[in-house]
Amino acid sequence: MKRSPREKFQYKIDNIMSKGTVSLVKILFWLTLLVAVVVGALVTIFGTETGIGHQTWNAIMHALDPGVLSGAPEDSSIAYLIGMSVLTLYGVLVMSILIGIISAGIEEKLNQLRKGFSKIIEENHVVILGFNDNIYTLLSELIEANSNHKDGCIVVVGTEEKEDMEKMIHDKFPDTRTTRIICRSGSLSDQHLYEQCSMETSKCVIINEYDDASVIKIILSANSYMKNHELLHEELYMVAVIHDEENVDAAMIAGEGRAEIIYASRAISRIIAHSCRCAGIYQVLVELFDYDGDELYYESVPELAGCTFGESLNRFSKEIVFGIWHDNKSYLNPPMDMVIEKEDKLILLEEDDGAFRVNEPAELVKKEQIVEHDTKMKREQEKILMLGINEKMEGILEEYDKFVKKGSEIIIVCIEELPFALDQFENLQITHIREKETNRKVLEQVVTDNIKKILILNDDTENAEKSDADTLLQLIFLKDIAIKKNLDFSITSELMKSGNQRLASQIREEDFIIGSNIINLIMTQVSENRELANVFAELLQEEGSEIYFRPAGDYVKMGEPVNFYTVSASAALKSEVAVGYRKENGHGFDVITNPKKEEEVVYAAGDYIIVLAED
Repeated sequence: MKRSPREKFQYKIDNIMSKGTVSLVKILFWLTLLVAVVVGALVTIFGTETGIGHQTWNAIMHALDPGVLSGAPEDSSIAYLIGMSVLTLYGVLVMSILIGIISAGIEEKLNQLRKGFSKIIEENHVVILGFNDNIYTLLSELIEANSNHKDGCIVVVGTEEKEDMEKMIHDKFPDTRTTRIICRSGSLSDQHLYEQCSMETSKCVIINEYDDASVIKIILSANSYMKNHELLHEELYMVAVIHDEENVDAAMIAGEGRAEIIYASRAISRIIAHSCRCAGIYQVLVELFDYDGDELYYESVPELAGCTFGESLNRFSKEIVFGIWHDNKSYLNPPMDMVIEKEDKLILLEEDDGAFRVNEPAELVKKEQIVEHDTKMKREQEKILMLGINEKMEGILEEYDKFVKKGSEIIIVCIEELPFALDQFENLQITHIREKETNRKVLEQVVTDNIKKILILNDDTENAEKSDADTLLQLIFLKDIAIKKNLDFSITSELMKSGNQRLASQIREEDFIIGSNIINLIMTQVSENRELANVFAELLQEEGSEIYFRPAGDYVKMGEPVNFYTVSASAALKSEVAVGYRKENGHGFDVITNPKKEEEVVYAAGDYIIVLAED
């Protein structure tokens, strides 16, 4: 199809206009120079005897400054006045266009900055890929972790508009203390966006996505980017959560050793099961996993080289020795006779990294108060009421089955068909009561005086607010039933949003499990110290050492003031590490971890010692 000269000319003009501010300014400059030369030449030819250079300079001045025309010499020729008048009018037009071009260019640049298109020049920052409800827990923990550093930086990447993300973050965190939070918007698997975020100079990448397939795609893309760029930290790694067990191996393959994968469903199932069996375990785990209070750190303590692990336990007045880092491997609660070498690191529960103080061995252990009972876990028959169903139910029941005595009963109340065989468990007897909803009438029927433990599972088919609202309503019903029937039972409830925990605690002071919250805590801890991934994995799996609550009377004499040095020594005799204690307070209990060892406590029936033990 033949194009007209006008269409071709218009097309060329459009291409020139689309090249941006700098190109347009260059065109205006050369066009102005050309016009000035032409006018200067014409004025020289038709109206004056001065040279073309002088008249060209005059022409340029008239184009740039319209006021120059009023200062023209009285004997100026008609050709000079006409030419300079034309240049003056042209100059007004050019300056107007130039101002418009510069204003548009500045506006475009500001818009790019607002949209987050500029490259970030940072080092040792954390990159978070994904913006959702989990972001607030991640940011809160990272801000706390950076509180002892002068200039921390977090780069948040989401598919939302940059301005929207910044507003939501600012509303939640008006004061980020020593941490700067920078937002960028775009596709989470776009490698150009990784370059904008300066991923190659970061210290860790957190992948904050719900969908497993999306997580694996991002891992592939980020790993490809890392392999193609020179990294500031060769050990740069990613932290990601996978919800389906079938996808764990795929995520690890995609990461090629650069990704720490947290299998969320299994971890949460174990936490829920143990918390329901013994209230307070969730609080201990949160204390270990978050940055508010005490945390786990790897510390070089050359003063203890040559000592055994058991001897190191009471060489700190407050810190708890969880284990040893030896030959590039973490050992939680290793054998008490394991010798600490100079190159080893101790895994300490302390207020902050480097906060520990090593004391000389002191005779503070009161041996006469030590009780040498066997603390091996005793299985008991239990009867538990489980309200609701979700994808973690089978994992929870598998955990229960490992720790209860044969014949223990689980009563499940839900309308859905159970996705597993009722007789697949060795020690559990499952009773399924199918009810459309667990309203007040249903609860009065199933809550009897032989029910001592109740577990409320969230409905993962509903949105978070609706699911938590249903849980809160059931808590209100159960509290009223307990009062009117004079029943005594503990409740463990699973919530989806941490903001609803405060509402739940006003109803009952029980354990409220927020699975996504504790997984986010683990992610932030691992993002700061990769070695902690193995420590947390051991704490949340059947093999190795775990957190247990054991009766205080199995360790020390009851009714007498006893310090924690003595408790720690008693636990060490049983190949356990004493972490803290749970003490009744009249209307509930207090969970104390990492206590000052010289402080004396009088333990009574119903109090427990919190220990790290193998079974």
